[in-house]
Amino acid sequence: MPFKNSEVNMQVDNRVTGKTRLIGVIGNPIAHSISPQLHNTICSHLNLDLVYVPFRVERNDLEQAIKGFKALNFIGFNITIPYKKDVMKYIDENTKEALLMGAVNTVKNIDGRLYGYNTDAEGFSRSFKEGSGISFREREIALLGAGGTARAIAVKLALEGARKINILNRTISKAEEITEIVNNNVKPVAYAHLLESVTAREAFARSSVIINTTPAGMHPDIDSCPVGNDFEFSPEQIVYDVIYNPVKTRFLHRAEEKGCKTVNGLGMLFYQGIYAFEIWTGIRLDDETLKESYKSFLTIMA
Repeated sequence: MPFKNSEVNMQVDNRVTGKTRLIGVIGNPIAHSISPQLHNTICSHLNLDLVYVPFRVERNDLEQAIKGFKALNFIGFNITIPYKKDVMKYIDENTKEALLMGAVNTVKNIDGRLYGYNTDAEGFSRSFKEGSGISFREREIALLGAGGTARAIAVKLALEGARKINILNRTISKAEEITEIVNNNVKPVAYAHLLESVTAREAFARSSVIINTTPAGMHPDIDSCPVGNDFEFSPEQIVYDVIYNPVKTRFLHRAEEKGCKTVNGLGMLFYQGIYAFEIWTGIRLDDETLKESYKSFLTIMA
């Protein structure tokens, strides 16, 4: 039976027209992504005729999906888990930073040629500086974990002038891989430590900045912590956790109890998206727009 509602006064939906340009994100899974809300809110606020759409892509279809974005003349797109590394071989040119970090999460289409960037590390840097009020220059830093996020952040720390980067991990070989990348390609400031070792605890205690890149403490495993009680915080340290759910992990709780200044990963998530938007559009958002965008972003996360 045909649907009929005599009370409806139908309005023409002009949000998408033949002139609308497209941006997207691919991953698997993708239903949890908040990037569409973030980018579409900003585009709407700035009256830009752009629409951001999520796409779930199977691993075997990744190359065809990338070719499809190019064929459909997308302005650009994001890549999320699990394809940040795999996508690099299908991109025409990856930035030096992305190559060192071993991952691409943002692609820009310029005249049919795809350029790959990593905005995760820039998002981390911007959120850390905003939350802590300091830079990394000439600081000794302890970095917990040796996965993809740790690699990207370690490279960024070295590029931004860190004096010493201590990479603490349960598997020493993975930490050593990152130290070699940093030391051979940026500058010799990275050192690998087995997490259970005395040298790891000493490096942790010496460092003025401590950064957790592991998933320990992330929802639903909220009782986990990346380090044991034998790792001592001191009040002058600044402690950062890339996790944003929960907003305050057990790791950050422990740090706060010792008087440390703490910052969570919400800002990193927000600013990596903002940096991607700036790459695609060439628009640098002013402070007021950033502030309003972040307020909207927090309502999405609620």
